[in-house]
Amino acid sequence: MKKLLAVVFLCALTACAPIQVVEKPNPTVTVRCVYPVITPLAETKELQNKGGINISLAPNTFECADSVVRTAREVPRNIFDYNETYSLVSYINAGAGGKPEDYKLMETTSNPVYTTKPDRVAFRVKINNQMPRVFRGAGTVVLYNFAGKNASVNSQDYAELSNVIVPPRTEAEITIYGPPFKDIPENTKLWISLYDVVTKTDNAGNIVEKQNFEWYYNYQTQAKEATREVATTRDWVRARR
Repeated sequence: MKKLLAVVFLCALTACAPIQVVEKPNPTVTVRCVYPVITPLAETKELQNKGGINISLAPNTFECADSVVRTAREVPRNIFDYNETYSLVSYINAGAGGKPEDYKLMETTSNPVYTTKPDRVAFRVKINNQMPRVFRGAGTVVLYNFAGKNASVNSQDYAELSNVIVPPRTEAEITIYGPPFKDIPENTKLWISLYDVVTKTDNAGNIVEKQNFEWYYNYQTQAKEATREVATTRDWVRARR
């Protein structure tokens, strides 16, 4: 600590200026985003009509989005590093206050991440109501089946469908969600069912008929790669006051 104080004292007396250092470019890494390619099988009709209800189903759009994960660690101080010492002295003199021994040097690394948005299966559902009464989605159950196995979903994944109300001769578009991509095989068949859809009511609005709607798809994945920088910064943090 005596050596550090000596360097600080010398800088204060001589009004020393920082040594010009050529900054090195940030290192780069290759990041990877995996997104789904969902295509209907030949026997599947996107738009289906049953009773007084027309329903169309289409895969949602997906995109690869940039984000960062930051990690921080304390870096051992080098009292013989002129630029490091000068930066601390300047920071204190600029109004941060305290003494050099009150500070620690923290290094923050920003690691790039390339992720798919949204991160789960999603479909746009368009409902056209040709019934003489209001259509309500409450009671409809959504099922996702991958490679012959039912996927685990909860009612919140299709809450928009459960809450939708479509007046006669109008339509509404909502989104339903399925399992996260990480839980789905990379290349498989997908079967989506909407169970117990109200397709007919009487003049009083009582349910007369319910039917099921089904769609079949090929589910595959593709990868997109990009080059991103790994940024690192160092900052003085006051550890005690």
